[in-house]
Amino acid sequence: MSKQAVVGILAHVDAGKTTLAEAMLFNAGRIRKRGRVDDGDSHLDTNAIERERGITIFSS
Repeated sequence: MSKQAVVGILAHVDAGKTTLAEAMLFNAGRIRKRGRVDDGDSHLDTNAIERERGITIFSS
């Protein structure tokens, strides 16, 4: 049986929340490549507007 954690990340704008979440998912083996919002290759930012502007707009 695998363990599951629910994690909330709260910080100021442009503090690196999405990049941190990407790194955590990568280290946990849940994604194969670390992405960055600034590079436009974030796994968590799936909307074209988010990739274009380099910010996370939607969350779930």
